[in-house]
Amino acid sequence: MKKNYIKPITVFIFIIVITFSLCVIINDSFGTLKSGQVLSPRHENTVYSLTGYRLDTNTRKYYFDIVVEDINQPLSLIYGFIPEDIYANGIVVAHSANFNLSNFSSVTIDSSLFNKETNTLNLEFYSKDNPYNQPVYITTVNGAANALSTYYMTFAFNLGITFLMSLYGWSLYFNKRTEKYLLWFSIYTGALTLWSLGSLLLGIGFDFIRPLVSHAYGWCALLDVIISCKMFNTKLPGHFDRLLSRNGVIILLLVWASVETLLPKTFRDYYFLFFFSIAALIYACANHRKGSYMLLAGQTISLGMRLVVTVSPVMMNQISYLLRVLRYSKIFNLPFAICCMFLINRLFAEKFSESEALAEQLEQTNQALETKVLERTSALKDQQRQKNTFMMNVFHDLRTPLFVLRGCTERINTFPQHLTHELPVMEERLDFIQHLVDDLFLMAKLEDKQVILETERVPLGSLLSRVVTACLVVSEKKDIALEYNIIDDCVTWGDEFRLEQAFQNLITNAIYYTKTGGTVCVELKSFDNVAFISVTDTGVGISPEDLDKIFDRYYRVSGKDKHQSSGLGLSIAQEIIQQHNGKITVKSTVGIGTAFTLQLPVIPQ
Repeated sequence: MKKNYIKPITVFIFIIVITFSLCVIINDSFGTLKSGQVLSPRHENTVYSLTGYRLDTNTRKYYFDIVVEDINQPLSLIYGFIPEDIYANGIVVAHSANFNLSNFSSVTIDSSLFNKETNTLNLEFYSKDNPYNQPVYITTVNGAANALSTYYMTFAFNLGITFLMSLYGWSLYFNKRTEKYLLWFSIYTGALTLWSLGSLLLGIGFDFIRPLVSHAYGWCALLDVIISCKMFNTKLPGHFDRLLSRNGVIILLLVWASVETLLPKTFRDYYFLFFFSIAALIYACANHRKGSYMLLAGQTISLGMRLVVTVSPVMMNQISYLLRVLRYSKIFNLPFAICCMFLINRLFAEKFSESEALAEQLEQTNQALETKVLERTSALKDQQRQKNTFMMNVFHDLRTPLFVLRGCTERINTFPQHLTHELPVMEERLDFIQHLVDDLFLMAKLEDKQVILETERVPLGSLLSRVVTACLVVSEKKDIALEYNIIDDCVTWGDEFRLEQAFQNLITNAIYYTKTGGTVCVELKSFDNVAFISVTDTGVGISPEDLDKIFDRYYRVSGKDKHQSSGLGLSIAQEIIQQHNGKITVKSTVGIGTAFTLQLPVIPQ
């Protein structure tokens, strides 16, 4: 299981290094102004980051010297949230009165503040915090106006995107309430929307929402962790899993807000919370959750951009206005949110594909069922026709001996002295009727699986010898040679009486369909623990159209020759052999003869 974590961790490290490096390169590509460096704007829209602050060891304050070529050139300071006011010659030029992490302000630097001899202006930072943490930039007046317009357009873009994603999640959840991750996605993107909207309202004077806005960042960071678990139904260990329930999430957010009130009102960057969501996504990747790598990539990109803003001030590097705009407008949240939306689209696309595949499969199944119904209906009709044909044969076979019996009784009544002559005929017809009724009764029992086999060791050699001897009476009467050859004597496990009945049916059937002077050969051999009993005759053979129907229960082979068979012998024999885990095969050529082969399992000696 530990090996499963190597790949997602490697992917995380690779993406965060690439993202961090690209953001650093982009950040360093923007204009910078070092303290004491002469400001000569290459372009009026260039926004310069301040760098090279001076630290006064006596006052422990930071200073920045602005030097210009022409003090009459209008300049502006752009600044975001600053912990303390910024002064120039004892005059406040940037106010820190309103606490708003998502708002930029600009102020025009009055030329009267400059030292006309040196063309310098000294900015004083009364805060003891690292000034590289403070979003303060310098540009022309027109550049400030364009920069703020760019910020508000970016802010509006992010607000619109998160709002649309929230509506998208709600609409999907409203129509598919079983997919709980849709609810949490809509809550997450809705929270991002409210965070941005709250910052906007706070900037236009809605101060009563300040407590909510102050906690919004921490709440959204916690929701990042929650959505990372909910998208893949990840469970937390033990009782901690209750924190992922609706009530658990509400309690967690309230507790977090209470903890935040104990912290100083400064920039709060809860980057460790994003590492919890990264851990949850790595766990999902290790457990092969579908789409987990997509979310891991999105969250890692977001984290990589955030880390540049955190690490750069520590290394005394400036943070460009572009990165500040992306942070203030909440764009850092978009890569992860968009990847969540892509994952949802992918999951729904797969469900649609599965539905289409199931629909196609259902259609194919319906077509197959219709085909099977037609085939079954045709088979039932054929079976009914065969049954009707069989019943007609039975009725014919019963009517003929009954007609003979009635004729005999009438002759005896008229001529009592002919009793001795008519009695053998009557007995022969009664034997045929009894044989036919016995076969019908046995076939019915075999069809209903009511025949109970008395299993025991059965020597096939002696059993076949006994059956062949019994059939000699029939074969000699028709002048047919009945031969028997034992190549391999063997023993099977089964019901001796029923096996004898099956063998006798096959042999007598061969005798019935063999003309006078013909030969019927019975042979026993074994191979690979299987006994092969073949019954070969030199009879009339079976036509190809009858060959695959001779074992049907209600089918009788067509032919001109009549005999004493009931037409059920082969069906009975096949049923008995199958119940002994064996099978019967047949090969036949019309006019040459037929060969039946029985296969039965052999008890190893």
